Amino acid sequence: MKVMDRLQIKRSLKIHAFVFLGLILVQFWLGMTINLEIALPTLNHDGISALIYYLVHFWPVVSHAIVAIVILAVSARFLMISLKSGSRALVVTASIGLAAVLGAIYNGVAFLTSDQFFGNSIGMAMSAISAVVAYAVSLYYIGSIQSEGAEMRI
Repeated sequence: MKVMDRLQIKRSLKIHAFVFLGLILVQFWLGMTINLEIALPTLNHDGISALIYYLVHFWPVVSHAIVAIVILAVSARFLMISLKSGSRALVVTASIGLAAVLGAIYNGVAFLTSDQFFGNSIGMAMSAISAVVAYAVSLYYIGSIQSEGAEMRI
């Protein structure tokens, strides 16, 4: 079994948190570009057909979706590392962050497949802000991980 000391866990958590925050900034930029610069058509297709149409015809929507998937992967990995840290506070904030990311993705898909309902747009934005807050709080708790002492098993 691979062994990782607390300093490596702390460093990995910091990197993942800052990568997440950078990606969410890119995601915000893409979302605002879509919102302000692109007139998305209202479609009367089922959910999958509407998503395929948007993904084929609008590169910012494709970029937004790809960044969302990367954010989801980073969030899941952050939770896994948090579980190894032994910090309950980090596990809670990482879980909240992952739930918020899933909420943003859900609202994004619902926005595109439900005549661009404003409530889904707000839900996407509020979920993203909730995730940012969770990761900001996580950075505080990452500092509380003790760097000295016994190694932790992965």
